[in-house]
Parts: sequence; structure tokens; C-alpha cells
Amino acid sequence: MKIGILGAGLTGLELGRCLRRRGIDFVIFEKEAQIGGLARTIKTGDYYWDLGVHAMYSKDKNITDHYLSLPLKYQHSRRDVRIYHTENNKFYLVDYPFEEGVRDLPLNHRMECVHGYIKTRMKGRKDFAHLKDWIDNCLGYGIAKHFMTPYNNKIWNCDLEYISMDLVSAKITPAPVKDFLLAALGKKVVGRRYQAKFIYPLDGIQAFVDETARSFLNQIRCDSAVVELEKAEEKWRIVCENGQVEEVDRIVSTMPLVELLKIIENPAVEREYDVLKWNDTHFVMIGLKEGCAFNVMRQCHWGFFKEDEIFYRITMMRNFSEKFLPAMVAEITNKGHYTSLNEEDIKARVIEDLLRCRIIEKEDDIAAVELRFVPHTYPIPTVGVQKVKNALTDILQQEHIYLLGRNGHWDYINMDGVLQKVKAFMRTQFEEGRMLE
Repeated sequence: MKIGILGAGLTGLELGRCLRRRGIDFVIFEKEAQIGGLARTIKTGDYYWDLGVHAMYSKDKNITDHYLSLPLKYQHSRRDVRIYHTENNKFYLVDYPFEEGVRDLPLNHRMECVHGYIKTRMKGRKDFAHLKDWIDNCLGYGIAKHFMTPYNNKIWNCDLEYISMDLVSAKITPAPVKDFLLAALGKKVVGRRYQAKFIYPLDGIQAFVDETARSFLNQIRCDSAVVELEKAEEKWRIVCENGQVEEVDRIVSTMPLVELLKIIENPAVEREYDVLKWNDTHFVMIGLKEGCAFNVMRQCHWGFFKEDEIFYRITMMRNFSEKFLPAMVAEITNKGHYTSLNEEDIKARVIEDLLRCRIIEKEDDIAAVELRFVPHTYPIPTVGVQKVKNALTDILQQEHIYLLGRNGHWDYINMDGVLQKVKAFMRTQFEEGRMLE
């Protein structure tokens, strides 16, 4: 049996690694020239940078053991993450997560957070309809006003009423009441302890990706965008834009689900579904000249921005690896009026806001600027999307097409979640023999 894998991001590569260990034949198709998907390290001159944050941690000891078993050199770090907050032209660097960082707020804002939090907790609600409902009626008006509502409105490419509680259960770990109250009293509280320490490859996250793929590089077809899937009796013919054609027995798709739907010919499958929503992201790298340094947030690994800055997050690459030159990456969701800006306008606005927030001292300190636009960076867990995913999974598996991964199965998960999903897939499809049926 031969398996065709669509996409050489982390999901596709980890699946390839697992298949190779089992002696199962496969081929991977990747539209980009570089493997890794979102887990790529880009080189701009002498500057190395990632597409967002790639801190390596996990609640699952098997995952952390796997990371450490690889022949890679890591930098071990204690998380330093801040939220940029202002009042009356004064800025505050609030510790992350926000609930445990309220001690860093000005007193009046802290009191609003405490009052709103206690008020909602006294109501005792346990069930919430969507993200906005949870923010307003579990966290309270103060936390909503000073962080959760403006930040989530800024990052997501849809209204918060459309985002399901799956986001909270999968990605947000609400602070215990005791920790919140201790923080409100001015105590230092470490939130989300499972990610308080992390590792990162000294040569960039690309080193992890390359090590994952090292044993089967000859089975990866880069610059090979899949444009058509043709059913040929009991097999599938994969047709690429560059003219490559490959016949396989089974297909595992890790490419964005919304793109897969465009190339599937099945009357039971629609081309578009309203509940399938996502973010597209502009990543802007700023590299500094030799001898120059960042100012505000220079010691942070990453930081969140909830106000009128164009970016919602920045990542300080030098703090991930001592081998890197001082560079940072700003992330901008492609929504609203930003969709009408060209690349130069976006880069200029990023620099303007970095100067205004005093993250860089002066524009002359900048040596390099590069922008990468990446579609489908965040699949959004909308209300009702799980029902659609379940239906599509059932229909496509009958045709021997399997959905897997962050974009392939439309699961908003981190790197460790990707590895866990691949492991579960291998168990259900091979150890239990389902794919062989």
C-alpha cells in the first residue's frame, strides 16, 4: 500500500516519520520550496526568524521526552511574556497570563478586574454559548474590558459570538480563583505552569523540522502544489501544478481543509462551508544593526498587544536562541482595512507602532525588514464547525481520504498537539487496521 500525504508541514512530516518506521510506502507533496509549513525558520541576510512563536513544551511527558531524544542542541528558557497595557500615556508590562498578571495593572484597572470577576463568579454560571459569552459572564467586565475583548477582537477574523467554547477548552487555561485573587493582592503567581519552561533549538525551529524529515527527504516533493485528485478505480491519482502525477492507494490530507474542498469531486461535499473560518497573517521581521538593541520588551520572549497597534503579537528571536542576531517578528491578522494595504504600507505601519511603543529607539537602528504573507495560519473553532468536520471526515474516509492536523482536520492546536494527533491516527488506522480495510 502506498499513501499520498498532502502537505509537508509538521503534521505531514511527523506522519512520514511514523510511516517509515513501520515500513509503509508514502510520498509527500508540498507546494512551497521549503518544508515545515508554519514551523519554518526563515533567513533574511544574517537574521533568522520564525513564523510566530514556537516554544517547545507539553503536558505530555512522552512529547517532551521525544524532543529531548533528538540530536539537537536546545536553549532552555523560563517563559517571559508580557501584555502591553496603557493608561494616560503611561505603559505597563503586564505579566502573562492576564488573570495572574493583574497585579501589574494600575490600581483602578486592577479593581475593575477584581470587581467584575467576583460579580460573575457569584452568579455561578457553568455553561456558556460562545467565546464572548464566556469572557463577559465568567471573567467579568474588567478582564473583558482591559484585555480579553480587545485582544480577541483584534486577532480573530470573525465576531467573538461565532467562536465556540472549544477554543477555551483547547487553548485557554482559566486561572484558578485562588491564583487570581493572590495576583490581585500583588503576589507573584505563575500561570499555565506547564509552559512556564520551554526549549527551543539553537539553530531555529527548522532544525526540529529537518531532523523529523531527515530519513525520508527523497520522498518529499517540494514546489508541488496539488491541484487535482482523480479517482482511478480503487486508487487515487494526485495531479500537481508542475505536471507531476502520482498514483496512491490512500490519501492523508494535512493541507488546509478549505483548499482540499476545492479539488475534491464528490456530490456530498460542498465547495465552501460558512462555519469554516480562518485567519491569514502578515509576518514582519525587523532586524537591528550591530550594536543596537530593542528597548521595551527586550527581555521578553513574546508580547501581546491589544490596543491600536497594527500587530497583535511580537516575538523576540534573540531571546529564543543565543545564536541569533537581534530580530523580532510582528504578526498582523489580515482583516478590516489592513486587507487594502500593500506590503510597504504594512511594514511602515509596523515600524511606526514599534517606535511609538518604544520597542525600538529610532528607525535608523533598523538593518533589515521583511514581510511574509501566510494564509490559513489559524483555523478558527467556530460554533457548529465540529458537526461539519465530523460529516466531512465520514464522507471522505469512505473514499479513503483522511484528514489530519492543524489545518487538515481544522484543529487549532500547538506543535505538541500535532504530534499527539499523529500518534492517535497511527494507532487507530494501523494498529487497529482501519486504513487497511
